[in-house]
Amino acid sequence: MWKLLILNAGMFVALFLTHFHARRPFRLVLAGAVALAFVWAGCRWPADPFAWFSYAVFAALTFRGGGHLRRWATARSEALDAEIATATARCNAGQKTLAEEVLRTESVRRRASEISHLYEKTKEMSRSLEIPATFLLLGEALERDFNFRTLKLALFNGPDADPEKPDDVFELRRSDFEGTDKPRLRTQSYPADAAIFRTVFESKRLVETLRFVAYPALIDGQVFAVLVLSDVPAQEMPTLSILTGRFLSEIQRVRLYERIQALAITDGLTGVYVRRHLLERFQTELDRARRHGFKLSFLMIDIDRFKDFNDRYGHLVGDVVLRQVAATIKRSVREFDLVGRYGGEEFGVLLIETDESSAFLVADRIRRHVAQREFKAYDEDLRVTISIGVASYSDRIHSADLLVDAADSALYQAKRQGRNKVCLFNLTDLK
Repeated sequence: MWKLLILNAGMFVALFLTHFHARRPFRLVLAGAVALAFVWAGCRWPADPFAWFSYAVFAALTFRGGGHLRRWATARSEALDAEIATATARCNAGQKTLAEEVLRTESVRRRASEISHLYEKTKEMSRSLEIPATFLLLGEALERDFNFRTLKLALFNGPDADPEKPDDVFELRRSDFEGTDKPRLRTQSYPADAAIFRTVFESKRLVETLRFVAYPALIDGQVFAVLVLSDVPAQEMPTLSILTGRFLSEIQRVRLYERIQALAITDGLTGVYVRRHLLERFQTELDRARRHGFKLSFLMIDIDRFKDFNDRYGHLVGDVVLRQVAATIKRSVREFDLVGRYGGEEFGVLLIETDESSAFLVADRIRRHVAQREFKAYDEDLRVTISIGVASYSDRIHSADLLVDAADSALYQAKRQGRNKVCLFNLTDLK
């Protein structure tokens, strides 16, 4: 009996699994085979037809139930697959959105860092009082956040400047920043960009070419500087224009500051230093000479009989002569020597690192240049002479006041000797 039960259970499990997992043709073949088996068994053993019928119905119900269960499981599986696919799509979309937000956040952070860096550099520019230092700050700002190959600044002094021969040209290259935070500022005597300098100088507006972009800086409608950048990407130009505009405003401020400083320390008539600034520089150079053992000499210069000259020709002519005498003195000394108007028709000249014998030769050269020059004032062709007193720093003449007094004393000695003379201070005259 138990063998028959096991056989029945196995058959029903086989029917169920076959219907649940097998393909449709195989299921139909199996159903037909089972039906034929029941018909054959009922004919073969007809003892209890109702039992065989009940057995067949139970088998059919089992077979049918397996089909319903399979269809339900399939539908449920497809629904779960759809839910999983939807959830996966949402997850992927969320990851994509998150990645975009991360990129956007990183872009905003990077942009904020760039703006902060540029802001700090522009603040430093606003504190700078020298054009080369301001130009270097611009280079540092550009090197971090922009692409460029070279950066040049040409400076022009005066309305009569030659646009192809700037007074100063400073240059920075991107390669100059490699391995250092403070690159060396290059200078050029004969720039290769003379043509673009002239174009900007004459047009007084921004000029763009395939390789260069050039910006003018103006004061009172006159170009005093030209900024040239090479190989800048087009997409960076809007932001770059803002930064360069700020730079040009800052160097305009610095140039105006330099003009005000020059007005404060320069005599308006002669163009040489005023007495106050000359004496301030005098003390600085005297301290340096004392500290390092350098030589230092001072010349006191006076135009001979200038009061009579003014009475005869008038003060307008006298002013022209004063201006031309000052220019002659400046051309007769070195660039780093100091020339100032001491008062009236008197000039002082401080000769840096110059001993007494060399100072005498310089003084005599100045005297000869003035005596040989014909001064043109209005319709007059005039000549003047000068007398010069020379004194040098020493152990006995060790202060600015003593040095000025000694040179003044030597000047009066030159006057007493007949004017148009150069006299050295005699230490025996020192009290």
